[in-house]
Amino acid sequence: MLLHLIVRKRNDQKLNRSAYRPAKQALVIFGLCILCVAMYSSTTTITPSALIPTGTMRVTHRILAEDNIYEAAAMMYTPPPKTSMLIGIFSTTGEKYSKRRDYIKDSFLGQDEPRLCSLKEFVRQTAGSHKGRVCQVAYTFVIGAGGNDRPTDHDDDEPLTLNLHGNFEDDCTYLNIKENMEDGKSPTYLKFAANFADRYDIDYVVKMDDDSVIGHNALFDWIDSELPPTPYNRRIYGGASRPSHVKNAVYAAGEFYFMSADLADYVGNELTAADRLNMMHPKRHIEDLDMGTFIFSNPRPVKFVGMDEIWSHPFKTETQYRKEFASATKTKLIPEKHLVVNWGFFCWRHETYPLIE
Repeated sequence: MLLHLIVRKRNDQKLNRSAYRPAKQALVIFGLCILCVAMYSSTTTITPSALIPTGTMRVTHRILAEDNIYEAAAMMYTPPPKTSMLIGIFSTTGEKYSKRRDYIKDSFLGQDEPRLCSLKEFVRQTAGSHKGRVCQVAYTFVIGAGGNDRPTDHDDDEPLTLNLHGNFEDDCTYLNIKENMEDGKSPTYLKFAANFADRYDIDYVVKMDDDSVIGHNALFDWIDSELPPTPYNRRIYGGASRPSHVKNAVYAAGEFYFMSADLADYVGNELTAADRLNMMHPKRHIEDLDMGTFIFSNPRPVKFVGMDEIWSHPFKTETQYRKEFASATKTKLIPEKHLVVNWGFFCWRHETYPLIE
């Protein structure tokens, strides 16, 4: 009986030891983990940089010292590029228009605005990398410089532009067509602009008359607030809205209209000169109306942006132009007004505003 009790007591002790063994093992493992963390912490300080992948480290010592992970992330963020634009200011040859270009350069184009530059300067800044480009809007004066034997709409294998020798201005684009207003100069300009946009990453193309006035504040406020960059700018076209009863459509007035670069490519390169001729107004060619017809012939949806004028037009003399530009420099974009359809043009009676049927 005594021997039986001794054996039973030893068996119970073994069972108790085996029951506590996993707990002891867990405690040993936990203790080793604590020891490792303590040893690591004595030689290493965890900072926000430890949470940032090594290959993308672009933060300063100041930020790391402040242990501010949000500021560190902000320093790593690369903002999207500013929307870019090419403005073609339509001009022509002759002393009268040469003087007009001079006072436009001295006012609109000569106000020490780094975001606005000539085509040549835009190319220089873009060379190599776009990251160093400050200029956002490039301009060029557009002149038809071909002889009388050249077509009014570029439709052959001859060079699209001319490099003139002697009396030329380096901020002008000389198209290799016969000078004209209504018969193909605008589509030829769009062909040039689309090719330039593809090479130098231009988002929008503008056609502007040389007697239209717009201030820098309104221009850049409009671009930055309303015009998304590529690739979010597909098939966008707009300007001051005008009606066409014969075409049953809306188009943008010719003193200032714009379109995304893909539409410039469609009109200038995908449509042929013969295609465009067949689409023109049947009674007489009207540049801005015909342009709207070309654009809306695109088989995919076109987004039309009807704008109340953020520019002024027309100002034919130097005194008028300079006075209006001085006023325009103080004007900013008015969001409540600028994105509207000008219904007055649709509602006027024919006696007041004779429409071309």
